[in-house]
Amino acid sequence: MSEILSMQNINKSFPGVKALQNVDFSVKKGEIHCLIGANGAGKSTLMKILAGVYPKDDGEIYLQGEKVQITNPADAKRLGVITIHQELSLVEHLTVAENIYLGSYANPRFGFVSWKRLRQQAQALIDRLGIAIDVDTPVAELSMGHKQIVELAKALEGNAKIIIMDEPSTTLSEREIRTLFTIIEELIKQGITIIYISHKLEELFAIGDRVTVLRDGKWVATREMSELDQASLTELIIGYKVEKQQRTSEQLHFPELLRAEALCTRHISDVSFSLGKGEILGLYGLVGAGRTELLKALYGVDSLTAGEIRLDGKQIKIDSPSKAIRLGMGLVPENRKTEGAILGLSVEENAVLPAYDRFASGGVIKPGRIRSEIAEKIRELNVKTPDAQTLMGNLSGGNQQKVIISKWLIRQSKIILFDEPTQGVDIGAKQEIYKIIQKLVAEGASVIVASSEIGELQEICNRILVMFRGKIVGEFRDPQRQKEDILNHAVTGGTSLWNT
Repeated sequence: MSEILSMQNINKSFPGVKALQNVDFSVKKGEIHCLIGANGAGKSTLMKILAGVYPKDDGEIYLQGEKVQITNPADAKRLGVITIHQELSLVEHLTVAENIYLGSYANPRFGFVSWKRLRQQAQALIDRLGIAIDVDTPVAELSMGHKQIVELAKALEGNAKIIIMDEPSTTLSEREIRTLFTIIEELIKQGITIIYISHKLEELFAIGDRVTVLRDGKWVATREMSELDQASLTELIIGYKVEKQQRTSEQLHFPELLRAEALCTRHISDVSFSLGKGEILGLYGLVGAGRTELLKALYGVDSLTAGEIRLDGKQIKIDSPSKAIRLGMGLVPENRKTEGAILGLSVEENAVLPAYDRFASGGVIKPGRIRSEIAEKIRELNVKTPDAQTLMGNLSGGNQQKVIISKWLIRQSKIILFDEPTQGVDIGAKQEIYKIIQKLVAEGASVIVASSEIGELQEICNRILVMFRGKIVGEFRDPQRQKEDILNHAVTGGTSLWNT
């Protein structure tokens, strides 16, 4: 394959930070080239330079052998470089066809748009992707997978030669991810080149031809995917070998801390389970299975319509998050940016938010005690931040997640609920978060982890409960050896209620 893109000696600095240092990046025509690195490695900056969002400080860019200047997104689009961002750029109340041609409606005749011709052309673009979507459908009515397809159709309308896909599978179900991969393969057949950015290593191995690794703003390696395995790729990303802990299959006994009996809300039905002291309990299921909804019921976000919860043997009523917090619960939510953190506040303010009463004496807050404990937690959790006064929004995703976890450490919560704890964070931050969770239970806390990554739950959990259509359909006490049964229950609901 001939080279379609070459970025040579790219440098980019921001105040106090060298984001890219003499980075080389080249892509062959018609390949799926994966780009990966820890948060802060420089991959997003490099792609924003290619997309015309950031100007480069130094270096050269060549497309199909010709030197080009990309100074804004319009330049990139004109040259056939299209970016599909993690947060899609669709207008929900407009139709599929209107979104595809938004900003570039088909050439109007006599000053009028031919809506019939626009719909026909939009349908032809959708049909090229091999998926049945009615272009007159409002985007708001589409699944996340179909919205992703509309974004790809927009790229085709822009005569894309290179499509940059930034974490495209974050909000997709497993079935939608498989459909996305099929469409990507179809685009490759049509001569389009894909740059694929993802923290999910299994996706890179499933679809990628080659991979480029960045670390600390520098190029580390470009390899054929076939030359690597997950362990060797992880070592390239973080710069050292990850020694995975050997989990024992011995059945451990955890004295019961919490028991839920026949819980029902609008989204879950007849859910019963127990959580032991010092246990890590996993919740697995496909998108819509009810994992998040169960955590919300426990935390008082969703009201119970039936059932009861017992804590240390005593029946309790949790009708609000504030009540859950007072009872010793903490929640690390799936969407950390909108539900777990206040990005406009500092690290310190976020970390101490639910625990101000711990630092008050006679109704007066003691700032010195707060600063001391925050500094201790920043060191303990290895939060990478200039200082505790840095705005939360300026941290990477992994470091934001660690600050959110620190809230519940400072609050001294005894039950912590994690919803997709490593979503969108790099492999190095994942391992750090796993160690934090294991340290929490070693110090006496109990943890429930809801995740769509079965490997994650197998690595850290003592038990896994599988949810299907709002119910628990399986309990697995030796999860490392029961992957196929776990997956079967998640997909079909299983053939029996319990499989231990």
